[in-house]
Amino acid sequence: MTGRCERRLWQADRHETIENRGAENHRVPAGRTGRWTSTGTWTLAGIWTLAGILCLAIATPVAAQITAPRTLSTVPDRTANLEEQLTNRLRAVAPDQQAFVRHIVRLTEQDRLDLKLVVAVERYALKRNSVLPFPYFERAIRYLAEKRGLTIPAVRQFATTAAPTP
Repeated sequence: MTGRCERRLWQADRHETIENRGAENHRVPAGRTGRWTSTGTWTLAGIWTLAGILCLAIATPVAAQITAPRTLSTVPDRTANLEEQLTNRLRAVAPDQQAFVRHIVRLTEQDRLDLKLVVAVERYALKRNSVLPFPYFERAIRYLAEKRGLTIPAVRQFATTAAPTP
């Protein structure tokens, strides 16, 4: 028996114990709705739910890197420079955070900060909190720079009041 007749029979004897009940356990009891009907087909609500989830999964843009890729005129170098590495790995998304990273890179290029120190502090920050490492990087680099006699301003001092350019 299939279809309505089978469902009516199953609904009628749902409180009785039948020896051959194992094959019927997948059916939905009377008065309840589910994704599957008693015949094993999708309900309309289940189809729309699945279609909605697929549309959201396909339409969601995913950005893996924060900075735009560089274009070099002579040599196509695929390695990231220090600024790109710090910006991406520390997740510096705000303009003041990116300005702070640029300042650290500038101090490194001027040999006022050691490159090994900056990389070590970056790894420390990633170990402390891999989801949001930037605050740990800022505190640690400012502390270690102070120990070496170099004053680095806080990130909030890099904030600008100018309108962002698109």
